Amino acid sequence: MHRSPLRSVLFKTLAVLVLGCLSLNAHAEDKEKPVKPPTKLTQTLSQKVYKQLEAAQQAFDAKQYQQALDLMQGMQSGYAKFNDYEKATYWNFMAAVYYAMDNTPKAIESYKQVLKQENLPEAMRSTTLFALAQLHFVTEDYKTAIQILGEWFKQAQDPQPDAYMLLAQAYYQTGDYSKTEKAVLAGLKKAKERQVQPKENWLALLRAAYYELGNYPRAAKVLELLVAYYPKETYWLQLSGMYGLMGDQKQQLATLHAAYQGGMVSKPQDQLNLARLYLAQEAPYPAVELLTKAFKQKVIEPDVENLQLYAQALSMAKEYDQQIPVLKKLAETSGQSKHYVYLGQAYNETGDYAQATEAFEHALKADDIDDKGSIRMQLGTAQYNAGKLAQARSTFISAASDPDVAEQANTWVSFVSAEIQRKQALNGSGMPKQKQADDADDSADAPAQTAEPEAGDAEVGGSAQLTPTVLPVA
Repeated sequence: MHRSPLRSVLFKTLAVLVLGCLSLNAHAEDKEKPVKPPTKLTQTLSQKVYKQLEAAQQAFDAKQYQQALDLMQGMQSGYAKFNDYEKATYWNFMAAVYYAMDNTPKAIESYKQVLKQENLPEAMRSTTLFALAQLHFVTEDYKTAIQILGEWFKQAQDPQPDAYMLLAQAYYQTGDYSKTEKAVLAGLKKAKERQVQPKENWLALLRAAYYELGNYPRAAKVLELLVAYYPKETYWLQLSGMYGLMGDQKQQLATLHAAYQGGMVSKPQDQLNLARLYLAQEAPYPAVELLTKAFKQKVIEPDVENLQLYAQALSMAKEYDQQIPVLKKLAETSGQSKHYVYLGQAYNETGDYAQATEAFEHALKADDIDDKGSIRMQLGTAQYNAGKLAQARSTFISAASDPDVAEQANTWVSFVSAEIQRKQALNGSGMPKQKQADDADDSADAPAQTAEPEAGDAEVGGSAQLTPTVLPVA
């Protein structure tokens, strides 16, 4: 029969309850086995009651729970003559049988009958109260569990740390995070007194309480303990994220970087978040290294968003030659105007103005174009640098129709027109003007440096950088 971890723990509690009240011959070899009823006659059990319990126990040991229940119910005829201890033992055994049969309500009622008996030994009363609190917790009756635990703590001689944690869990389930914190801290204090290392679930519960209270600094401190005692990937990621919530992006990056170096950042989204943090902190080279490795190992899919992040990292690292094939794939995959613009800018950086021109022309043909004026200015600049003066002049004339760039475009039109005339004059030819302009394009054998006729032209015609986009850490 499958049981949850909490049910397994409860079985252990029930075993303590029975064993603490009775002297037993048989001991459970399996910690998961149901609680065994008494096997040895004690001074408080009559011979008759003992034999009846022994028969029920044999059925219980064979996991014949219905048979054990039938035998116990058969004892009801003599129940009126039982002394208080026999009655308590009877109901204690009934609780164990009902619980083994997954009848928790009946098990609860049986424990209540135990507590009704007069002259109940304090040890039996204490363990019964604790088991009853656990059963109410299992049935999600957290308020009753808290009330019973409060009664139990009043008479408990030396509570175990786990008892405080059960109380803390109950408070957490009711949304009382302040009392959750107090209960966990009390349990941790008790554990420290006993020189016991804090259990993982204790610290995780305290971390959750602090998170719900919005006390991120304390949550981070608890996560630091979790990372030290139980260095799991999930705690490293949570610690990094907690620093992010505190606004300490440098510590957020340092933590996630350390986790990555230790092989504890395995999921694609977490690696992408780390790359974004590198870029946000202006550290493009580790971002490039991470993404290159992730794409090579196929940890990250080469989709539009991821390729754009990769291209952004390469741009910030000024790895333009390496960036170009990434941008080409990105532009071809998305077909978006802005990605062709990025590609054109990268070609500009490498001095390949012919390819830059082609990329900007593709950008102008895209369906999602929303800033024709700016793109035309960049195209015109690339054409000018490629020595295609007539084409550049025509492009700048088109750009001038956009009010946002009209002033700069007209300045460029004047500048390029003057340059065409200058080249025509140098040629000293009497050919028609259109033929002279075409020849002016052809005569520009080497790409000229980008001219800057007025302040601001270089900004329009130059290569814009990709701005890092910092996304929240999951």
